[in-house]
Amino acid sequence: MTSAVLYIILCILLVKPFFMVSSYAISIAYFYFYKNEMSDMVSLHQVRTNTNMVKKITKRILGAYVGGFIFYSILQTGKIPFHIIRNFIYRYFYRAKLGKNVIIYSGAEMRSPNKLTIGEGTIIGHYSVLDARNFIEIGENVNFSHGVWLWTEQHNHNAHDFSCESPKNKKITIHNRVWLGPRVIVLPGCTIGEGAVVGAGSVVTKDIEPFSLNAGIPARKIGERSRNINYVFRDKPIPFI
Repeated sequence: MTSAVLYIILCILLVKPFFMVSSYAISIAYFYFYKNEMSDMVSLHQVRTNTNMVKKITKRILGAYVGGFIFYSILQTGKIPFHIIRNFIYRYFYRAKLGKNVIIYSGAEMRSPNKLTIGEGTIIGHYSVLDARNFIEIGENVNFSHGVWLWTEQHNHNAHDFSCESPKNKKITIHNRVWLGPRVIVLPGCTIGEGAVVGAGSVVTKDIEPFSLNAGIPARKIGERSRNINYVFRDKPIPFI
C-alpha cells in the first residue's frame, strides 16, 4: 500500500512539471509564430478548413489540445508564488504588454494575453479574470480589488450553434486611476472613464463617466469623485501572493 502511494505521488510530481514545460513551449511557439494563423482559443466548432475530412478532424483534435495546453499553462502561471516570475512569463511567454510596476496578484485567469495592455503602476487583485479575446486596455494607476472579471466575448443566445459573437467593437477600455471594487463584472464593449469608481458586486453593462461613483446591477451613477487626484502606485507586491 505504501509503495502504491509513493508511486502515485512520484507520478504526480513528474507529470505536472512535464505538462508545465510542454505547455510553456507550446505557448511560446503560438504567441510568437502562429498567433496570426490559429484562433485564440481553438475549440472544436471554431476550426475551419477546406481540406479533406481526415485533415479537418486532425486539425480539430490538435487545435483542441494546443488550446488546452495554453490555457492550462496560463492558469498554472497564476499559481506561481513569485510575482517577478509570473510577470516575466506574462510578458515574454504570452506577450502581454505590461508597464512598469504592474502588480498581478495570484490566481489571475487570462484569455488571449497577447491582446492585453496594462499601464504603469496598475494593481490587479487576486483571482481576477481578464478575457482579452477582443482586446483589453487598462490605463495607469488603476486598482482592481479581489475577483474583478472583464469579459470581451460572449455566446450569442440566438445562434443555432450557440457560437460566440466575436464583433470588433467589444474591446474593454479602463482609463487611468479607475478603481473597481471586489467582484465587479465588466461586460463586452464597455469603457470606464478616468478616475471612475465602481462599487463591489456591480455589473458594468455600458460606458461609465469619468470621475463618477457607480454601483448596482446594472451599474449606475450614484455620485461624483473628486477630480483632484494624482496618486501614483509604486507599491511592492506582497511576497508569495
